[in-house]
Amino acid sequence: MASHKTYSGNIVYYPTLIDVVTETTTSSAQLVAGARGIGIEFTEGGTVNNRSGDLTITVSFDGGTNYRNYSMLISNTTNTNAQTLTRVASVTRNSAGTDILWLSPETLGGITHIKATVTVSDGVSPTGNFSVKATITY
Repeated sequence: MASHKTYSGNIVYYPTLIDVVTETTTSSAQLVAGARGIGIEFTEGGTVNNRSGDLTITVSFDGGTNYRNYSMLISNTTNTNAQTLTRVASVTRNSAGTDILWLSPETLGGITHIKATVTVSDGVSPTGNFSVKATITY
């Protein structure tokens, strides 16, 4: 079960979608209906010869029956004031570290569930593992 806290009247949940995997994995469905904000944290925990992996998010609009690729993840890319937000369909990690992404707020009204998939693109020789956590604000 996800931990949660209350901030300024908002309830914030912190579910772990994928926890320390070394091969391609898709998370269980996470209920997000009514969420005002969803953040995603994608971590590669390698130390030497890091593993490579891609994170994609799929969403459901029908209560978790059908899932579609979500291509409006807001990336934590550095932009100048003249640029708009950078939206991506996936993010790749090939070294230790963490990427932060958000689901575009204007799309949240119809989304009922999300799933995360980490696709590992190399064999067993690299070390490292992947985790995906979410922050869901109601």
